[in-house]
Order: sequence, then C-alpha cells, then structure tokens
Amino acid sequence: MKQGEVLMKERERKKLSAEEMAEKLGVSPEKYRDVEAGNSPAERWGPAIRDLAVALNVPTSRMFAPSGKSADTRPGQAAELIRKHREARQLSPEQVAEKTGQTAEEYLSIESGTSEIEELGPFFLRFAEVIEQPVFNLFHPFGLPFEKLSLDDYK
Repeated sequence: MKQGEVLMKERERKKLSAEEMAEKLGVSPEKYRDVEAGNSPAERWGPAIRDLAVALNVPTSRMFAPSGKSADTRPGQAAELIRKHREARQLSPEQVAEKTGQTAEEYLSIESGTSEIEELGPFFLRFAEVIEQPVFNLFHPFGLPFEKLSLDDYK
C-alpha cells in the first residue's frame, strides 16, 4: 500500500471529495490528487516522519508545532523542534540517522530546515485533524506500517 492510498481511504471514510479535502488542506486539487495517486514526496516523507517520531520517542504532532496543532505550525519550525527533541534525548545526528535508516546528510537536511518535511509535516498534521485521527495513524494504520498493508486490508 502507498501513503497516498492511506490518505484516500481516510478521506473516503469521512465522505469528503478530493476537492473538499484539498480546500481544507489549503492545496490545489491537482496537488492533492497527486498525493493520493502516490506521485508526490509524501511517499518518501510519510515513512520518514514515522521513523523519526519513533527514533525520537516523541508524539508526531510535536515535531511540527509545540502545541501539536496545525494552526501553530510555521516555516522552519519542524527543523528546530526535531533538533530540540534529539538534543533532549542526548542523541547525535548520526545516531538518529542510523535509527531512521537515513544518511547523516539526509538527516542534517531535516535539522537545517531544507527538507520537504517542513511542508509535508504540517500537511499530514492538517490532514489528521480533518479526519480526527492522530497523525501517527496515517503512517501506521491498524498498528502496522502502511507499507505492509494492502488495499484489501484497509476496510
């Protein structure tokens, strides 16, 4: 299963059209359709966000806003919060990179604020609020990584 398929299934559960969801998320319908089709960076960043939350032992929403609310996100904030969570756990960037299956350079792009997590983290957080679910469930539905599920499993 793809990340976009998880979002599609959750949107359908809420009986929202793709256009309605795009409007609620503040993105164009075309951009949102690309996400659901699996043709966006969300496919890479969904699992990366999940793995980062687990490695840092932090609620996923708190990596994007201190309050955990999408209304409180701002550009560059994810990098700052993720770095603070890493430092609070006394982990080096290299240790977090290893725990998340990234290279040190990939992880450092997150902490520098130059990665797509700055846009996609708040996007996923807004989506989770619309469907009234914890954001982590978008990456780990039914207690399993979404990559291990099929569309038939998702009922």
